Amino acid sequence: MSPDPLLDAFWERGLILFGSRVREEYALNTPIFIDLRHGLYDDLDLLHALGKALHRKIIQLAGDSRCVQQIVGIPDTATPLALAAALAARGTARPLAYGQLRKKPARYPGGRFGTSAYMGTCDASREITLVDDVIASGGTKIWSARFLRDAGLEVSRVLVVVDREQGGDLVVRAKGCPVHSLYRITEVVSYYRERKMVDDRTARIALAHVAGKRLAPGAAG
Repeated sequence: MSPDPLLDAFWERGLILFGSRVREEYALNTPIFIDLRHGLYDDLDLLHALGKALHRKIIQLAGDSRCVQQIVGIPDTATPLALAAALAARGTARPLAYGQLRKKPARYPGGRFGTSAYMGTCDASREITLVDDVIASGGTKIWSARFLRDAGLEVSRVLVVVDREQGGDLVVRAKGCPVHSLYRITEVVSYYRERKMVDDRTARIALAHVAGKRLAPGAAG
């Protein structure tokens, strides 16, 4: 595989951990762990690089569409990711509009935004990309899309940094929303193994763990 600066940086910052490193950092008994929070938010260069990668992917997916592209992050983890992508897109030929979701709707006495979980312009002509760090079961993506729909916005696509390949993409697609990723978890493991960052045994254990977490056939329905 060709060098991937993002994956290399994730490794160096401890954002993707294997084996004993997971237990040391988080006391979790899992062979692979992804946390795009700790170690990312204080590295503005890496956050900017990830924002640029998300922007490039969105423009690739949008193709020749003339609609305004808007990015919204799933709270809380992906809120900084979406903002980083929107800021990285400034000054380019294909900028991104930005909107933000709350975990819970606002509880003001009334008015147009009195009970909304969405903060930003409500323009149904925009193509909305809902962004998150990973996808596992897909539940938070469906929840977020529902809140945006309540605000008058339809999600055009979901984009995650890493697809954990547990079948969550099938669950979300069954609701009518395409799912895309920068990386698939098997690709990430293979990259680190080929570059000797993890040994063959550690990689096999991680892949077996991933396979064991996949949703049963028909669960997406």
